[in-house]
Amino acid sequence: MSADEIVNDLLHKAMQDVVTDIYFIPKSDFYIIQARNQSSRQVISQLNSDMAQSLMNVLKFRGGLDIAEKRRPQKGSFVFESDTANVSIRISSIGDYKNRESLVIRLIYNSAVVDTSIDQIVKDLLLSAKKPGMMVFSGPMGSGKTTLMYRIARELSGQKMVMCIEDPIEIEEPEFIQLQVNEQAQMTYEELIKASLRHRAEVLIIGEIRDKETAKVALQAAMCGYTVLTTIHSKSKFSVIKRMVQLGIDPDEIVNGVNLISYQRLIPTISKSEIFIDSISNSKIIEFLENSKRDDNWKLQLKESLNKGVITKDIYEEYISG
Repeated sequence: MSADEIVNDLLHKAMQDVVTDIYFIPKSDFYIIQARNQSSRQVISQLNSDMAQSLMNVLKFRGGLDIAEKRRPQKGSFVFESDTANVSIRISSIGDYKNRESLVIRLIYNSAVVDTSIDQIVKDLLLSAKKPGMMVFSGPMGSGKTTLMYRIARELSGQKMVMCIEDPIEIEEPEFIQLQVNEQAQMTYEELIKASLRHRAEVLIIGEIRDKETAKVALQAAMCGYTVLTTIHSKSKFSVIKRMVQLGIDPDEIVNGVNLISYQRLIPTISKSEIFIDSISNSKIIEFLENSKRDDNWKLQLKESLNKGVITKDIYEEYISG
């Protein structure tokens, strides 16, 4: 088979197994290919260096990366189309000090990739999403933050214009206006948010708040009457508040601009994987800012799932800290 055909076969099999990440990892004189889903990570193939490089070149070409560049970090994306479904692909490459290139493929599924209660979660969050203000989603990579934000935005897109600002675009959505960060062209998060406000978008998806400038502009949009869906890296819903304060956001601005903060994980259960989500509304945010009052809803969710036999004791102990 050609390198193109092998890549297609690799991605097809990955979709069948609901793989979230594929790794090309260089060893002394060969490569190992690893695949990760929500419950495990395993070696699926071992290739000689020439074959591995051929496959990586195919992926880099599809993702718009420079094939000749093997040392500097690069990232890109493309959509892989199959007979049954499409999946958004993000790729990242970098070379080590021996000039050996490694590459990671991330598969982002356009709908829920597992049998979860995501429909009910969306329904529960829509009340906050229909009001002006910011909704902040946190959780580790692969926990479904982008999928959840897009599901919520689709529910709103019938009556409102939705604009996405990401780095890079993770899910192609023809109903949305999607903008991609390009710092070399001075298209930063901050500048694109300002442009989206001039464009009169009513719902903004901001891929990630990384710095003080982005945080301030995004929160300003929320306080000016826009619905803003965004993510912040954090280990819990309360850590999101601390992170926003660290970014220079005044607590009064958080109170006035943020409607909801959530933390989520995609946790292996006995029969499948489910999204566990722990959120706080504006009133709970105020309580935390005023007296650091917090609840243990995350632990209660996991304890209840353990008692019902939904998760194992090992999973409970692994995820109890968030």
